[in-house]
Amino acid sequence: MQDKNHIRIREEVGALLSRGYSVEEVAKRFSLPIGTRFQKGTIKWYRYCMVAKQNQKKAIEKDPKLYSKAGKIAQQKHPYLGEKLGKKYGPIQGKINAERLRGNSEYFSKMAKRLQEINPDHSRINMKKAHETMKVKGTFNEHQRQAALRCKEKNPNQLKEMSHKAHNLYPLALLALESHRKNYPYEFMGCLFDSNEERIICKKLVEKGLIGKPVEKENVHFQIGKCHVDFFIQNKLFLEFHPPIKRGKKRETEEGYYSIRRILLNKNGFECYPLIVINHLKEADEKIKQIEPIIHSL
Repeated sequence: MQDKNHIRIREEVGALLSRGYSVEEVAKRFSLPIGTRFQKGTIKWYRYCMVAKQNQKKAIEKDPKLYSKAGKIAQQKHPYLGEKLGKKYGPIQGKINAERLRGNSEYFSKMAKRLQEINPDHSRINMKKAHETMKVKGTFNEHQRQAALRCKEKNPNQLKEMSHKAHNLYPLALLALESHRKNYPYEFMGCLFDSNEERIICKKLVEKGLIGKPVEKENVHFQIGKCHVDFFIQNKLFLEFHPPIKRGKKRETEEGYYSIRRILLNKNGFECYPLIVINHLKEADEKIKQIEPIIHSL
């Protein structure tokens, strides 16, 4: 609060002096000593603050990076200087800025867009930091509850619409599948698999040079619509490992499953992409041999 009061007095003193008031007249009005520029809280000190502020503006106009350069030099000499200054003055300046810009949503919107252009992950990082801080303080659950209530007041259907959109983009079945996969021991090169057979096939693909490194959702477990396809090789060919499933008296056929997956690919814009289905591990080597010539022909 003292810094805020200082800024107010400095601005008022500067305004009076610029209008032709003498130092003595200003001192009487504020009931402050005349003093010298070296005595903090005196009129001449406030006058010097105004001069320093004007000189600062001129220096920045001449060299916009002047203070950035000076700050880097100071930070190199005193590594903890920035951290100390930030802890001391950051909250004060933050409150001043928040009060000055309160209600100016347009400014905040422009600033957020600018920061997002500089770093696309800016909002995500900030939100993560805020959530971590709230969890440490124990206020996270209450904050989320209040935010949900405010959303419901403004738009009663918003949460329902967001939930519907989220389930369309990422169905619960896929979430459950990925959640189970995290508990499976079938790991290869940092990637988890649904079965040991699927992991063996991935090893074979790497050995043959068809996959450099298995990467989740890029060349392994590639999401299409509400489903995953096991392998997307070199962005050219899809490979599925799927032993036929027996449902009661009915048993899946290789042709039937291929047809279902082909329809899925075609509906999602992958009509021209070849699809190979491996039904048993014993036929994996033969099917993998077919991949390389197909890829070279594309």
